[in-house]
Amino acid sequence: MYKVLYVDDEPVLLEIAKIFLEKSQEFTIDITTSANEVLKSDKIKSYDAIISDYQMPGMDGITFLKHVHTEYGDIPFIIFTGKGREDVVIAALNNGADFYLNKGIDPRSQFDELAQNIKRVVKRRQVREALKNSEQRLSDLVNFLPDPTFAIDIEGKVIAWNKAIEKITGVQKNTIIGESDYVYALPFFGKRQPMLLDLILHENKEIEKGYPFIQHKDNKLISEMYFPTLYGGKGAYLWFIASPLYDTSGNITGAIEVIRDISENKKSENSLKESEEQYRSLFELAPDAIMLLENTRFISCNTRATSIFGCTNKEELLERSFIDFSPLMQPDRISSEQKGLEKISDARNGIPQFFEWLFSRQDGTPFFAEVTLNQLTIEGKTLLQAIVRDVSKRKEAEEMLVNSERKYRDVVEHETELISRFLPDGTHIFVNEAYCQYFNKSRQDIIGKKLFPRIPQEDHRQIRDHFASLNKEHPSATNTHRIIKADGSIRWQRWSDRAIFDKNGKIIEYQSVGRDITENKQMEEALALASQKMSLLSSITRHDILNQLTVLSGYLALSEEFTSDEKLLGFIKKEEIATERINQQIAFTKEYQDIGVHTPQWQNVHDSIVNVANLLDLSPVSIQIRFNNIEVYADPLLGKVFYNLLENAVKHGEKTSAIQFSYRQSGTKLTIICEDNGVGIDSETKNHLFERGYGKNHGYGLFLIREILAITRITIDECGEPGSGARFEITIPKGMYRFNGNKNADQEITD
Repeated sequence: MYKVLYVDDEPVLLEIAKIFLEKSQEFTIDITTSANEVLKSDKIKSYDAIISDYQMPGMDGITFLKHVHTEYGDIPFIIFTGKGREDVVIAALNNGADFYLNKGIDPRSQFDELAQNIKRVVKRRQVREALKNSEQRLSDLVNFLPDPTFAIDIEGKVIAWNKAIEKITGVQKNTIIGESDYVYALPFFGKRQPMLLDLILHENKEIEKGYPFIQHKDNKLISEMYFPTLYGGKGAYLWFIASPLYDTSGNITGAIEVIRDISENKKSENSLKESEEQYRSLFELAPDAIMLLENTRFISCNTRATSIFGCTNKEELLERSFIDFSPLMQPDRISSEQKGLEKISDARNGIPQFFEWLFSRQDGTPFFAEVTLNQLTIEGKTLLQAIVRDVSKRKEAEEMLVNSERKYRDVVEHETELISRFLPDGTHIFVNEAYCQYFNKSRQDIIGKKLFPRIPQEDHRQIRDHFASLNKEHPSATNTHRIIKADGSIRWQRWSDRAIFDKNGKIIEYQSVGRDITENKQMEEALALASQKMSLLSSITRHDILNQLTVLSGYLALSEEFTSDEKLLGFIKKEEIATERINQQIAFTKEYQDIGVHTPQWQNVHDSIVNVANLLDLSPVSIQIRFNNIEVYADPLLGKVFYNLLENAVKHGEKTSAIQFSYRQSGTKLTIICEDNGVGIDSETKNHLFERGYGKNHGYGLFLIREILAITRITIDECGEPGSGARFEITIPKGMYRFNGNKNADQEITD
């Protein structure tokens, strides 16, 4: 069941939507006409998705979307509106809307499409959350493994470095992740050189000579070694096990090495040789189970051994066999007796043994353990020492790690986005299933090969410049371009590319996530064409109406000439006033139709003010501009904003003799201030100042100003005191303004 909030200022439409969507019994729809009221309640966190109209009183849909994502995270958000302007669509998508849907006249198909998109965006969010949680679990599992652990990828770059290894080496994770060139060997050997896990990736006899011994166990390598530089020079005897990392296809993608400080165990061994008394002390205090074996029978054990094997006292353990506490078969389906005797035989022949073993406690409970078997001599008698460590919890953690990695890979494989990793020469090292299907190639056709999709000639330079712009300060960027598919069709793609660098700042890999946006592009082109047609239709219609108004005005003038009836003349005068108002409204539609039609551009505010000031009769008013270098990103009709402000100051200020433009910078915003010394604006007028049709004339000027500025999220308010002049503050958000040259430069215009 999907819980959805729908906000619209039309109550009837809310009720209809609720009926249609809840009919399938897949949705619970909460409805409201006020976005402001919704934001006051924490209940918004409980919704799986939000549907919102765009044009609403008090707060529009885009502003509501920004508040939701800022205060409550990425709740899926769908703009569902009759406002079909291209700039609204772009603003919605740019501000994080998951989908944009225009209201139509066919409610069944309309709400069916809305229902499908609700489910789609909710599932998309669930996938993102699952991926994020999987990655976090994977990181946490490695990070909190009790043994020092690190891993490298196939190129030798460090990809994991947990807390335990930070402690033993003194090297912090954030200084070594992503580094290569054997940097991980420095804390151990004091120089860069291959370690045990490098033998997993590359066979090297010279590496093997550096270790006292290397035990091969299936695909794992095991060894021990003393390092005098560890723990600040105190030294430590370490045991290591290295094993490969695989991808879901069974390919080796790197290697992992788990380290254990066995200094105490080694001290125990030495103490056994030097003194039976010292041996007994260490023997009893050891954290692992320690047993002495003569042939196959336990002849001595420590207290820890009784607890690990679930015995109440040592007598229940002694004189019993290693095999007595083992199931009939080990996990590899080999007889426990056969395999155990082989391990014991090798240890008695002087070959130290380290292996995992499935034991059974006294009550039959199974548990995994790591077993070390070493030969030693006590009072001239050759015995075997067995050290058993219960690793059941670690095995569970390893299994969780494997499952988490598998889930993570499953998410990537089932992601509909095109995901790839490739080297600077174009050689692909990873692609997901969606990528293969899109290009109609198998992984074998792509991995390890250079794949360059066909690109239209005119897009080549733009793509080269895009990749050339990636550097360590700006490692990622988004690019949109076309490709030519095998069937000759041209498709649009949008890619998010990230460059991966080595320690010298050289790019060693690119990671890319892309999607096909052909349908979006086609929709944009269709919207642009529709806008052009509507503009043309509006122009033709306005022309025809103005012609008829001219005819009407002529006949009214003639009627006035041919009658002396006072009552009739009064009617004619009212008709002439109505005709003039219609003419003003038609003129307003001509100005308004151009708003948002052309792409916003960077414009010098000083030059815009000077240009429009020259078009007005401003005598004897002086104009002072206290800057000359501010540029704003706004609709090309920006000049109309300052034209209207200047015209209103002179026309309605009554005693205006000076107009000043200044600016104020606060935080990330810039405010341009236009103030005059006229009579100001009374409190009642302030409340309706920017409403369409309100004013001393036809009331469209300030309404137009607000709409022109709103194209690029610029706002305007009147903050003056009645009787002390008007003061308009134009607030420009971050990214929509810039300075070019000296910030403080005054200029006065006097007519």
